[in-house]
Amino acid sequence: MSKEAQGLLDGQLPEAALVAATRVLIADDDPGMRAMLRAAVRKLGFEPVLAEDGASALLAFRQSACSLVLLDVEMPGLNGYELCSILRGEAGPFVPIVLVTGNDDVASVENAYAAGATDFISKPVNWSILGHRLRHLIKNFGIQRDLQRAQARNAAILDALPDLLFELDAQGRFIQCNAPATEELAMQHRALVGRTVSEALSPKLRELAMAAAAEARTLGHASPRTYRLHLPTGERWFELSVARKPADGLQEGQEGQGGQEGPTFIALSRDVTARKHAERRISDLADSLRQANADLRCANDQLQRQAFEDPLTGLPNRAMFHERLDQAVQRTAAQGAATGAGLPCALGVMFIDLDGFKPINDTFGHAAGDGVLKEVARRLQSVVRGADLLARLGGDEFVALIESPTADEDAMRVGGRIIEVLRRPYPVGRHRVSLSCSIGVVLHPGQEPSGDRLLACADAAMYEAKRAGGGSCVLYEKSMSDDGTEEVLMRQALRESLERGDLVLHYQPKVDCTQGQVHGLEALLRWEHEKFGQVSPEIFIPLAERYGLIGAIGNWVIDTACAQLAHWQAQGLRCHIAINLSPHQLRQPDLVERIGQALGAHRLRPSQLVCEITESTMMEHSVQERATLERIAALGVRLSIDDFGTGYSSLAHLRHIPAQQLKIDRSFVTDLASSEQARHVVQAVIQLAHGLGMEVVAEGVETPEQLQVLTGQGCDLVQGFHIASPMPAADVPGWMRDREHTPSVFGALAGTPW
Repeated sequence: MSKEAQGLLDGQLPEAALVAATRVLIADDDPGMRAMLRAAVRKLGFEPVLAEDGASALLAFRQSACSLVLLDVEMPGLNGYELCSILRGEAGPFVPIVLVTGNDDVASVENAYAAGATDFISKPVNWSILGHRLRHLIKNFGIQRDLQRAQARNAAILDALPDLLFELDAQGRFIQCNAPATEELAMQHRALVGRTVSEALSPKLRELAMAAAAEARTLGHASPRTYRLHLPTGERWFELSVARKPADGLQEGQEGQGGQEGPTFIALSRDVTARKHAERRISDLADSLRQANADLRCANDQLQRQAFEDPLTGLPNRAMFHERLDQAVQRTAAQGAATGAGLPCALGVMFIDLDGFKPINDTFGHAAGDGVLKEVARRLQSVVRGADLLARLGGDEFVALIESPTADEDAMRVGGRIIEVLRRPYPVGRHRVSLSCSIGVVLHPGQEPSGDRLLACADAAMYEAKRAGGGSCVLYEKSMSDDGTEEVLMRQALRESLERGDLVLHYQPKVDCTQGQVHGLEALLRWEHEKFGQVSPEIFIPLAERYGLIGAIGNWVIDTACAQLAHWQAQGLRCHIAINLSPHQLRQPDLVERIGQALGAHRLRPSQLVCEITESTMMEHSVQERATLERIAALGVRLSIDDFGTGYSSLAHLRHIPAQQLKIDRSFVTDLASSEQARHVVQAVIQLAHGLGMEVVAEGVETPEQLQVLTGQGCDLVQGFHIASPMPAADVPGWMRDREHTPSVFGALAGTPW
């Protein structure tokens, strides 16, 4: 063994810092040789990876990113040739694989290179030469890898080009061609490689190409030239650009010296057919652009009209009226400031509401109702002056803005004429129907300072006219809103929120007392307004009932709840949903049809819907309302009596209502833990309901103690904050999934499995 080799073994020679990024695999069954190779590799600054046989070397190579491999030929199992062949197949052509062996005959060398070896080193190893060879191989490997990556990048760039790219030598021979695979002429263009311009091109195209090459030879590049080809698919235009490419390794001006044959050229051919066609149509396109601009102006005008115009009557809508009213109020204030004296009344706001319009819709249908509204608008326009503003707020509500120094007299006079013209009968099919209207009038300045307040006051005066029997025009007085201005504003806000879709439903679960399973959810109406904030249903529901909005709100609740249940059902959630019906809804002639339509539209089974009516509603129901409940039950929809125990219903009422469920009011549940009397009452109600074959739901369950008592008394379902608060629809699926995977603490408190 040489002194140098011994030094490597003894670790006497200095070692460079290990380079983790460059690993060298060493495979040799001789521990001594492995150790010397390891030391040599470390001395070069590389990280050695050791293997004592072919199998372990193969495993180590697959687990480590090695930049070079040193293999002994004679190893147990896989020998060096076999392992080299396998590694070459897996590593690709660039990773250096060096065979180290004591055999230096020709056959061994040939076998090494046949197996894919990069180099061959004979034993004994010349360690100085080994270091230089390994550095060279590693460097060469890096160069080849970078070259391969650069070539791949260049190929990707060329493949991404939509153009045809050629390289020609000094004699005009096509050296290479790059054509997109989608190019119709790709195959023909690739066939040009190896042929000269004279051989491959038509005389006219050959002349053009040679002229471009001559210009590029002199100037470095040629100005673009266009040419045309007649193809089976039609005429195509191309633009040819040619640039001179200096010969490799030479400075410009040295081509042709030292055996070089001259410069090569890069030619790019771009399809400009679309541009040519565009140039041919330029005058037509200019006309088209002018027409498009005109159409755009018309479209913008149309959008403006749609934003501020009622689509049914063509009158200005609510947004336009509010804008014009605010402008009129500002003008009046500015005129007053300019004169320095109080002006006579300059504005009159008229709120016009039709009396008896709803029965027309209910009897003859909405199409007939729309026809009547159009005729009402036409008659109103015949009365209101062209200089004044007439608008439709929505439904059967119209407003007019009278702007004149005598607005006080004009508004009342116009109101009288409106009542007169609207009283005339309206043709509806083969029938003639009659209408009247109630009008409220407010004047400015002198009464209210803002447009919103003016409209609210006119609304209050209109309801005063309705309370007087309708068919009249009433001038606003301050006493009409001393206690009700806030209510008027809230009523208007509720109507606008309904039209904009600002109302939402939250959902509170009902769960089984013994199993803890979710049986259904109650849909609870919520309204949050930018001015009034979160408004309690106890406030806005009575308001909606007083002013005729509850029907539209109820219809929205029915459809929205059914749509949400269908959405959950598509997600795999199985439950029913409960909605609340007001006494006003039970008097709607089309309530049963609306419920049936909503169920059919959303493909729900009727049994998945529960309609809740309060005990007081059950007590007050008429023969018509009882018939409505029976028709709802006949659909297969379940009925539930809500707030039971708060009214004075007799058992006869309870027996004659086709209900399947009874809900104990929260007022009894609240005292369950502390009041024996409350427990007796609840026990009696549960036994009564079960005796009538009805399911019992306790609402307002807020403590574990209440839940424990109800479970012990045999209550079927519970609902309340102890189970879950009402939540937005988006939160329900997550809550139900969490409940399935989280053991409930309520069951332990109630002595049940859940």
